[in-house]
Amino acid sequence: MELSRIDHLLQATKDLVAIESTAHNPAGLQAACEYVLSLVRTRKQNICIEQFESGGKPSFLAYRGNKRPDKFDLILNGHVDVVPGKPEQYKPVIRDGKLYGRGVYDMKAACVILADVFCEFVDSVPYTLGLQIVSDEESAGRDGTQYQIQQGVHGDLVICGESGRATTSYEIANESKGVVIADVSFSGVSAHSAYPWKGDDAIVKLANFVQTLHKHYPIPHQETDKTTISVTSAMADSGAPSKLPDRSTIKLVARYVKGDPNFASERTFTNFIHEIDTQADVHVLDFILPTYANPDNRFLTTLKSVASATENASFRYVRRHGISDGRFYNAVGGEACEFGIAGENAHGDNEYIPVVAFENYLRTMHRFLHETQSFAVNATSSHKR
Repeated sequence: MELSRIDHLLQATKDLVAIESTAHNPAGLQAACEYVLSLVRTRKQNICIEQFESGGKPSFLAYRGNKRPDKFDLILNGHVDVVPGKPEQYKPVIRDGKLYGRGVYDMKAACVILADVFCEFVDSVPYTLGLQIVSDEESAGRDGTQYQIQQGVHGDLVICGESGRATTSYEIANESKGVVIADVSFSGVSAHSAYPWKGDDAIVKLANFVQTLHKHYPIPHQETDKTTISVTSAMADSGAPSKLPDRSTIKLVARYVKGDPNFASERTFTNFIHEIDTQADVHVLDFILPTYANPDNRFLTTLKSVASATENASFRYVRRHGISDGRFYNAVGGEACEFGIAGENAHGDNEYIPVVAFENYLRTMHRFLHETQSFAVNATSSHKR
């Protein structure tokens, strides 16, 4: 890959990182989305670009031709929104061979590269290729990827350029755990704290529930492929120090593995909670299915082979603990995987990617799309389960 091209794309990444595209800055979201769109428009004038907006969140979809296909064979998906950072993080800098900045790892650098390789190969691959850029992945993805799906955008396989690969890992995430977010509340009886036998402390009910919950799903002390459940908040306020509360609530976030019978459906999850406390009030806020992409997918086997050759390392398939917008495609019959640039400290103060990782990702995605030019038309869907 010529040095000038890498320098150009690194500068584009710096420009994008400098935009404060957080959920609470609509102008920044718009500017970041428009910046990537400008990269595409500068390179390609003969493709179709559809722009979307939902809930104040912009997104776009690019593809060749004048008519959107009923289903894309392959979609490259990226998001330009970031979590809030310190002011200096919006001033990207290369230091000691590393590019620092808010969102450079998660995942603005990948957006720049995905846009670049899309422009180079969209006219030459024998299958339908789409580029999807959204601006709300960090805030649930419902106004970006999910909204586009609701407008009829579908894909057989989606590659999300998400962060997740550490600098020493060689992974393609073809699976992720499912997620359940729920509020569980407990009712008690108020009483004066001097006479606790006259009441029923809702906090005690909460504490007993959590203790039993973690007997079923112990808190792990190292990485695990098993289901985990975390208590992320606990609330109870009687209004006075001398009064027992009659109501308490906890928020649960479960990361569950496919096949866990307690998470087969919202109903089985609710039944599991009621097995611990029959009187608990369960309010499921979100029930997200696990994501999956068949490792025998022809696109995935090609990507794995090319990535291994580019980095002279053996890439493997893994299951992620977190989720990406790919989950929305799984929910409507598509498949999705995550493959991004190696880096460190996503959402942290020292978020960075090594420049060599940037170069390797560009080379990998370039070689990947180059090799898929030889795919036979209508033979790209040979990955059915």
